[in-house]
Amino acid sequence: MLEALQRIDPVKKIYPITPRYEEILGLKCYSDIGQAPVAELAIIASASDRIETEVAAAIACGAKSLLVFGAPTATTDRPKWLRRIGDMALEAEINLLGPDTLGFVNYSQKCGATWAVPDQIEPGGIAIVSQSGTVYWEAITNDPRLRFSFSGHSGLESTLTMADLIKYCLSIDSTRVIGIYVETVRDAEGFEQSLLEAAEREIPVVALYAGRTDKSRTQMMTHAGRLAGGRSDLEGILNRYGVARATSPDEWWTTLALLGGERRIGTGGLAAVMDSGGGLAMYLDFAEELRLPLAELSPETKNAISGLLGYDGEIGSALDFWIGDSDRHARTEKLIATLAGDNDTAAVMAFTTYAESKSAGFAESVADACLQVITQTAKPIVAATYTSRQVQPDLMLRIADAGIPILDGMKTALIAFSHAFRYRSFQDLRKSRTGKDSAADATDTNQVESWKRRFGGAAQLAEADALAFLSDFNIPCVRTIRADTVAAAVSAADELGYPVVLKTDEGLAHKAAHGGVHLSLQDCDAVSSAYTKVAADLGPKVLIAPMASGHEIAIGMVFGQFGPNMMISAGGVLIELLKDRCYLLGPVSPDEVKRAVDDLQVMQVISESLGSNLAAQTELHELISRISHLACAFDGVLSELDINPVLVSVNGCVAVDALIGLSAN
Repeated sequence: MLEALQRIDPVKKIYPITPRYEEILGLKCYSDIGQAPVAELAIIASASDRIETEVAAAIACGAKSLLVFGAPTATTDRPKWLRRIGDMALEAEINLLGPDTLGFVNYSQKCGATWAVPDQIEPGGIAIVSQSGTVYWEAITNDPRLRFSFSGHSGLESTLTMADLIKYCLSIDSTRVIGIYVETVRDAEGFEQSLLEAAEREIPVVALYAGRTDKSRTQMMTHAGRLAGGRSDLEGILNRYGVARATSPDEWWTTLALLGGERRIGTGGLAAVMDSGGGLAMYLDFAEELRLPLAELSPETKNAISGLLGYDGEIGSALDFWIGDSDRHARTEKLIATLAGDNDTAAVMAFTTYAESKSAGFAESVADACLQVITQTAKPIVAATYTSRQVQPDLMLRIADAGIPILDGMKTALIAFSHAFRYRSFQDLRKSRTGKDSAADATDTNQVESWKRRFGGAAQLAEADALAFLSDFNIPCVRTIRADTVAAAVSAADELGYPVVLKTDEGLAHKAAHGGVHLSLQDCDAVSSAYTKVAADLGPKVLIAPMASGHEIAIGMVFGQFGPNMMISAGGVLIELLKDRCYLLGPVSPDEVKRAVDDLQVMQVISESLGSNLAAQTELHELISRISHLACAFDGVLSELDINPVLVSVNGCVAVDALIGLSAN
């Protein structure tokens, strides 16, 4: 630990306190904290059974802040111990990082406390706040190409939480991106406020988190004594504030390397040069898979590139510059500069194997081209490798030292760019966000109060009542008629027009699984037969509705840590087959909905099916927005809201089934 402190800043005064030694690394030791000068930060690295006593002693001696490395093992007694430690710091009005933290480093101000010795201490734009010691350790020791403004491990958060550390990162002028590894959110209000502040200052946040499965949540509790929060709640709050969500450490670090650069992507799309025809083909495949915007070059740019390459073939914004002659270096530089000069280019990527053997010479050539062009343009120039198998870092460090992000692996690098473009889109939409205070404008207050009275003490609304509730708030729903005899069922079907659907109305949650749904009944005989079977098996109460068709969407709402949280996914039976879904905190605008759902597989199917007919998709975005406002108006009254499915077709959108749970309060 002392070695790390001296490496971070050899000038700062350090006072080791231990009765065992008179001197360590040339530093005078004090046998008791009361004998040492009053310090800005007291670091407690004692055995766990002495921590509480030493925290009290440090506070009594006037320490202005505390950091506690250790902690007892995760037992039933540890929460009480944590509260006692936290209460002491709160009562003394001082900050405490930990317990069970690996520490922090503020690279910009050259201060810190950690027992992981940093490989490099030059400051940069990446800030790291981690609830994992391993993730923090990697930030400190793993990749010297990365440049940090701050890295910190929050530990067990007895006083300072992840939210506090994010706010601290925002106070450091050099911070350009914040990476968070999060397992649970202890301070929901503070966490949301920190993400709001980051969004307002246009500092992107990139999140990595575990706990997606029951097994991983159990492991987190066993290992760290930290209960994983609801992943849907977390995804909802991250989505609201434009936080990029990485699915692997490689994706996380690569995205941080890109967004931690000095330059932001502007308008337009991505351009690239590389020395591989096969690499170019893979680049185009990945770009289409990730739906990346590619630069649309002007005729003037295409003519200039054609002249440089010496052929009349199709010119796009991704180029293979390998032509094998001695002027390749000069041509590479000119190609990168020409692409960067096009008005529709947001950034230029330069691919090669930067850690290849020096005898090949290719990497040096491309690197030199990047280093020249970066001085000629204000746009981002990004170096990237085809794979992550890089073992000779000298040239890569030279590129990083010049302020050029260097990204490992083509697909991972392009995923990082997809996060960058999504953040650009988020910032474009941010000023039009409706915000929580607009929820009241979306619903009629008198109608809200009327329904609250109608709910009474019920635990759940029956399907017909749920659809009536939604209809009253301008959510299009199929017309539904109740029946409890064969004659009434046939009469309802005749009134609605064939074909119809007959469903049990006996309060079952999964009607189809119990044989309680009969579809596409074409005449009165079919209705009579279906009613007779359902009444005999499940009871006499049924619903009759017109048969409707379309693509099925499921919209659910639960009320969690951050308020009403909406889930959108494929509906019907596809809800379990297509696992992709997105979460949105209400209320949201139609534009926010569009941004969130566009990447869902079911929405891509709908887009391809409906072609140029965008009216139904726009109506769906508006419907989801209205539902989010409705849920906010009934926050604290509803316990859940499940509309599955909503049918989307050229005729618009209509809800055909709904379940609404009511709060016990």
